[in-house]
Amino acid sequence: MGKNKYTIILLILGVFLVIRVGANLVRLYKAGGRLTEEEKKLTEVQKENQALKDRLAEVQTPEFLEREAREKLGMGKEGEVVVVIPPEELQAANKQQTDKKQEPNWIKWRKLYLGW
Repeated sequence: MGKNKYTIILLILGVFLVIRVGANLVRLYKAGGRLTEEEKKLTEVQKENQALKDRLAEVQTPEFLEREAREKLGMGKEGEVVVVIPPEELQAANKQQTDKKQEPNWIKWRKLYLGW
């Protein structure tokens, strides 16, 4: 009877240990998957960070400031005349260009060289 008790206790203990070790192995496997995902995210964030650093370096250059002042504020260098064309006139000019019928290149060449 005493030997039977020990066998049952050892069997229960063995089953318990197998379950615990199996659960730990599953948890470690999942952690490895999460680690891979986090490494990918880290790589993406590092690329984005580098792109932002590059953009910041570009924005801090005098050439960028000058270009932005010219384009967005309508400013110019000393002695330059700044011409601002109203958007309505730009749209009208663009519409006129698109309204023109586009001739094929061979017709343009014929007119240029043959005159007809």
